[in-house]
Amino acid sequence: MNVTIEDAGPCKKVLKFEIPKETIEGEFEKKTIEVCDTVELPGFRKGRAPRKLVEKRFGSQIKDEVKQSVVSDCYQKTLEEQKLSPVGNPKFSEIELEMGKPLTFDVTLEVWPSFEINQYKGLKLKKKPANATDEDVQKVLMDMAFRKAQLTVVKEGTVKKGDHIIGDCKVEVGGNTVFEDDDVEIPVVNGVPVANTTIQDLAAKLENMKSGEECKIDVKLSDNFVKEEYRGKDAKIRLKVKEIKRLIPADIHDDFAKTMGFDSLEDFKSNIRKRIEIDKKKWVEDDLKNQVLDVLLDQTKLELPQDFLNHHTDQRVYKHQLDLLNRGVPLEEIQKQADAIKNASAESVMRELKASLIMNHIAEKEKIFITENEVEQQIADIARSYNTDIARVRKQLERQGNLSYLRNDMRENKVMNFLLKEASIEG
Repeated sequence: MNVTIEDAGPCKKVLKFEIPKETIEGEFEKKTIEVCDTVELPGFRKGRAPRKLVEKRFGSQIKDEVKQSVVSDCYQKTLEEQKLSPVGNPKFSEIELEMGKPLTFDVTLEVWPSFEINQYKGLKLKKKPANATDEDVQKVLMDMAFRKAQLTVVKEGTVKKGDHIIGDCKVEVGGNTVFEDDDVEIPVVNGVPVANTTIQDLAAKLENMKSGEECKIDVKLSDNFVKEEYRGKDAKIRLKVKEIKRLIPADIHDDFAKTMGFDSLEDFKSNIRKRIEIDKKKWVEDDLKNQVLDVLLDQTKLELPQDFLNHHTDQRVYKHQLDLLNRGVPLEEIQKQADAIKNASAESVMRELKASLIMNHIAEKEKIFITENEVEQQIADIARSYNTDIARVRKQLERQGNLSYLRNDMRENKVMNFLLKEASIEG
């Protein structure tokens, strides 16, 4: 067997095989003898059919089996000898077997990159404060107060973004009124439909108006305008403000705290402060981990297998678009965001894959592994969190093929803890 290996780009190799005709003929002879010894043909006892008749009846099938066997054996042997670990599925060229000639074929495959990391201990990190400030507590209080806000009529003043107006609406085409709607409530937000026609800059048109004032907005009537004959026509929408409503947050006092299940406002604030500090502690931990990855990614130059990266990016894009659809985002809006979604997905997938390669590389160098006892403990923790039994969780992980992913995540977490322990953390 003659094999040459060519680089075809970052992390991509082409294996060119030439299998001598003698090897092919030897395999064909072996397979033919096997068939002759086992086949039963009409008029002949088992294993007694003439070879020529066997070759006539089964020659094509024997050739296919020889081809598959030789190609598979030579490919696997080359991977072992060259210590190649393919990423994804290899691509085989079209393979034609002609007796009396060498068998030639190419295999294009992607492999993981080779790289080195020298400096991963003593990383300089900055730890941000995790204490909850009075401003943090006040912000949460205001958010909660706004959740219990009520639309209240504003007696004086002008329209602000986020208000609601009660007003009269007229639609004019060519100077003639073709539609009227009185006392309609309209949120002062861009992109809100008026008379079934979306107005992208509605807030800008209504802001600073007073009760009794009127504005005119030039539009093209939508395809679902109430009167079919005017759909798609240029029109003018007149909006007269009759009343302004504004969301007024609830007053923050002891009674407000009691509606939240606390004895007093001070008790409520104390609870908020504790929850903020728990969240901030988690955020600080995540920030330190991101700093570790930022440093390692910045100092480690490696390229990823492009086909593998594209495949995972496409999967990420699909999941993100499906999530948007399930949340009620219109398909047209998702299509407008297609390029931005793909770019963001490619960037995040690239970061995750590079980070995973780096963490596993460090794990190998530092001999960091996950024991079966640790895996069992993790499965037990998962079962406890879902209030189910351990055997069911393990069975589900095995059925979905996620047990190896669990081990890998655990190993990467152990490596991260090792790096944080070895880091120089300021703050």
